[in-house]
Amino acid sequence: MDQDIPRTIESLFRKESVRLISVLTRILGPQNLELAEDVVQDSFGAALGAWAKTGIPENPAAWLLATARNRAIDAIRRERTRRQFASDLAIFLDSEWTVAHTVDEAFGEDWAKDDQLRMIFMCCGPGLTQENRLPLILRTLCGLSVPAIARALITSESTINKRLYRTRRALEGRSFRLPTPEELPEALDTVHTVLYLLFNEGYHSVSDEPIVRELCRDALHLAKLVVDEPSLTSSDGVALLAIMCFGAARIDPRVDDAGQLVSLDRQDRSLWDAALIQRGYAYLRQSSRMGEVRAGRYQLEAAIAARHCSARTFALTDWTSICNLYDRLVEVDPSPVTQLNRAIAISYRSGPDAALPLVEALARSADLPSHVIPAALAHLHGRAGHTRQAREFLDLALAQATTVHERQLIEAQVRAASPASG
Repeated sequence: MDQDIPRTIESLFRKESVRLISVLTRILGPQNLELAEDVVQDSFGAALGAWAKTGIPENPAAWLLATARNRAIDAIRRERTRRQFASDLAIFLDSEWTVAHTVDEAFGEDWAKDDQLRMIFMCCGPGLTQENRLPLILRTLCGLSVPAIARALITSESTINKRLYRTRRALEGRSFRLPTPEELPEALDTVHTVLYLLFNEGYHSVSDEPIVRELCRDALHLAKLVVDEPSLTSSDGVALLAIMCFGAARIDPRVDDAGQLVSLDRQDRSLWDAALIQRGYAYLRQSSRMGEVRAGRYQLEAAIAARHCSARTFALTDWTSICNLYDRLVEVDPSPVTQLNRAIAISYRSGPDAALPLVEALARSADLPSHVIPAALAHLHGRAGHTRQAREFLDLALAQATTVHERQLIEAQVRAASPASG
């Protein structure tokens, strides 16, 4: 088989599967999400078989769209006596006179974009727990396989299948629509949170891969899809896009040639993506113009990321400005992660001894992954020249870290901070 064919199909899947599943969910109804996924998989399988014989068509996306349209009509004809489809389209799907026209109209460009937005809000809808939202988004909006989702979320394939089953059942009877103006603020807040978590799943991966670039890219794409719709754009959404741009700009030098994570102070900043950083600045400025008098969480996080991106070297980082921003961020988001990041920033502004009491207090009260506090204390003690304490906390952090790349990064950071101990 021509090796270009699998690559073309993989690329098409990344670009078109969300659109196709969204359109098919609009036609078939949320209760038939699994059937929509089957139609999409069947269409890509048909492309693989046909193109192996005839070669890649001149317009592969159009070929795929036509095939999905035909497969959808076949599925409707086959299943119409056994299933209920979308209530507002059911009467048209029941008739041979109107079924093809109804499907064609749903596959139109304007409808398709609208349906993708509906799909995002449906996946983040009320009543779905966080543990069920992420697998649903990764499966339906990012096109990941069940094994890939299990690796990304550090759980078993059977657990992911159970969560997907429960979530699909929970979608039965729901309408496939955008939120009303009254529902919009709460719904948008949920969507922003889930997309933020999705980006972080990729950027701070706890799977066998140190970074899952596909998750970062998909989160960025979905966030932009929301922001580009005038009725859905908001200061928080635009600031979230800025955070993602600043993070995505630093992905490549964050992993070295051996596949190990590289800490911020050791990254080659000439490899940061300047175009993405400029986009991040533009989104941050846009968000500031849209926002309230008091900056929100995403604006403050974006501003902190912007300070890091503007520093030509780690030594030239404006830690005073960053600490001031963290002081404000802790007021809006007093989470243990924010408090820990603030303490680390203080350590670079005022010295490690100033931050040690803050981190020790978090060790007594904060709910964080078990290796995080010992790793931070090892790093701070190392920089302060407390060799014995640094070694003790390093051993504890290494014992409690869950992945190889976490252990490698922790050890590298502590050794760099206290070379005499290595």
